Amino acid sequence: MADPWLYVTDAKFSGIGIDLVCEQQIRAFSERGARLDVLARGKLDLPQVRNFRNRLPPTKLLSWLPAQKYYALNKRYFSHLGKHRLQRADYAGVVAWSRTALRIFEQAERQGLPRLLNVGNFHRDFDSGRPGIEHPAWPLIPHSRYRAEYELASLILVASDEAAHSFVSQGVPAEKIRTVYRGVDTSKYFPAPNRQPGPFIVASCGLLGERKGTYQLLRAWRRLALPNAELWLIGHLPAAEAREIQALASGSVRFLGFRKDMPELLRQAHLHVLLSRNEGLAKVLLEAAASAVPNLCTRQAGLPPDVEGTLFVENRDDEEAVAAAIESCFRNPAGTALLGVQARRMVEQRFGWSAFRDRFRQAVADVT
Repeated sequence: MADPWLYVTDAKFSGIGIDLVCEQQIRAFSERGARLDVLARGKLDLPQVRNFRNRLPPTKLLSWLPAQKYYALNKRYFSHLGKHRLQRADYAGVVAWSRTALRIFEQAERQGLPRLLNVGNFHRDFDSGRPGIEHPAWPLIPHSRYRAEYELASLILVASDEAAHSFVSQGVPAEKIRTVYRGVDTSKYFPAPNRQPGPFIVASCGLLGERKGTYQLLRAWRRLALPNAELWLIGHLPAAEAREIQALASGSVRFLGFRKDMPELLRQAHLHVLLSRNEGLAKVLLEAAASAVPNLCTRQAGLPPDVEGTLFVENRDDEEAVAAAIESCFRNPAGTALLGVQARRMVEQRFGWSAFRDRFRQAVADVT
């Protein structure tokens, strides 16, 4: 019997965000009857999957720390757990995530095992307009640790062509990068069967702030002052940016916070806007498209350049261009609805989770 693969993540398998991506990759192994050991905070009951659950890691005692430091501690802890797991059993290969992979990959290289590295965003050193800190205070992850993981990986999995470009531009060989586009559940995210008359709703979903382009969107929205229109900002508002963001909001802006009813909210929107500085591939873009809501986004948000039902902004700081694109959708509701139909068709053809699992399995096969 072939040795199993090892999958290491600090995910809880909550069904959203990166947790959902992890779940789909694990399902990709299970569907093909390949044995897999999963080391995580959560548990998945799937055929051929053996769970090594660490529901309450000792880092939980430090959950009072600022979020970035607490999350970094979890990554470091699971990196050591994965290393020790490799030392105790025979494996055919290992899958891990950036910031968690270093100690695991060092051990896997010593054992001659293939190493798949998931990277959720751009290359850490890629200049996307906001320089990072090369040597942040411990336990935050230094740039050198990211670079070591990239070097140790047999294959680096990214979510978009823009993310792949960020690695190639930093000297990583193109053949070491694989774009594995994300997916969406089209049975959960679907068009509104009967849209009720009401205001023109523009939604923007995700962690509010500079990286997601919230400031640029709010300034463009204020410039427009559209009648019978609302801007819904759906996502957590960090305390450090709350005052400045709220000061930019006009009376037609609604702060809805983090929500679990995203499918229902998106079905009410007419347009979704995401002006990200960088992303892997923002999953909400696929969720909006599946809901027949067209996207207005930067190319750095991650959608491939040839997708239907999408309007691209070349420069998110060009508030006049952002405002003009939103106004065009407002003034032409039939054309905007047609873009939504095209977006839904595009997702059905290219971005279901089944297609994602196929792409991931091919990456595993290519290093085996």
